[in-house]
Amino acid sequence: MFDLDVARDPAAPLALPPAPERYTSKPEINHIFKADAQSPPKIISGVFMLAVLFTLPALMGMWVGLGGNFDHVGKAFGASPIAHGLFFGSVIAMEGVFFLYYYSWTLFQTLPVAGVVAIVAYVSGSRALTEVQERRIAGQR
Repeated sequence: MFDLDVARDPAAPLALPPAPERYTSKPEINHIFKADAQSPPKIISGVFMLAVLFTLPALMGMWVGLGGNFDHVGKAFGASPIAHGLFFGSVIAMEGVFFLYYYSWTLFQTLPVAGVVAIVAYVSGSRALTEVQERRIAGQR
């Protein structure tokens, strides 16, 4: 299609690529690590714990106000004891995992255990809620 003629100026110096990096010893790198995370003062943790404990009765009152009652616990555990037991146990177990994470565990210890507990809670909760729905459909509210 066309002729290409590249002419180089003989007076211009040749541009050489930079010299390759050699694998030799480098100067020492001194890392400065952050200090470990500290827990908040015990008084702050205590205030939040008391706030949660004082909130629980209000939440239970709201639950009863919305139609929840304890009369159906026997029926629920009678109809589907494994699902309801596992679900309630998994909720308690997850709280235990959170406590251990706060108290002593690392994230890498916590995540696998929390994953197993979450799977148990999901499966058993699904079964338990199916049983509750069946009772509601049957008019046993």
